[in-house]
Amino acid sequence: MGDYFVPYHKCQVAKYLQKDRTWIVRSAGNCVFKVQSYPSISVDIRKRICSCYQWQLNGFSCAHAAQAVQKSGEKIYDCIEDYFHTHYYKSSYSQNIYPVPTVGIQDYPTDGDVILPPSLKKQLGRPKKKRIRSRGEKTTQIRCGRCNKLGNHNKKTYKESL
Repeated sequence: MGDYFVPYHKCQVAKYLQKDRTWIVRSAGNCVFKVQSYPSISVDIRKRICSCYQWQLNGFSCAHAAQAVQKSGEKIYDCIEDYFHTHYYKSSYSQNIYPVPTVGIQDYPTDGDVILPPSLKKQLGRPKKKRIRSRGEKTTQIRCGRCNKLGNHNKKTYKESL
């Protein structure tokens, strides 16, 4: 692979070529390959299309495409977009990058631009503390003083007439 790629992408290609070497790559003709993984993926090397859509989205071959390119005998760096090569990386930083001036920008907002938090009205009484019980947690059974039965009611919350 030489010095064709930016170091990060060079490591990615090496990782993709080592990743899942148990995949079975079969040719379907005309530079179309079927990579048997879960799920099965089809890769077209000429059109640079992979059915996992990573190759189309990133412009950089996915693991399926790297395995298919390796199986086809082509060079992997020929199937990757030019802007991942080092000469594009170096050309993007060859010119000077100037800082953005902050002369006309205010550092703090003026009084009219300040957004205040919403006013909250404090609720009356003690806040409720009803917690959500975890799965399988047993509730305690209480004995009612009026009907003398176990349950989740007491003398005060008893609803039936005697």
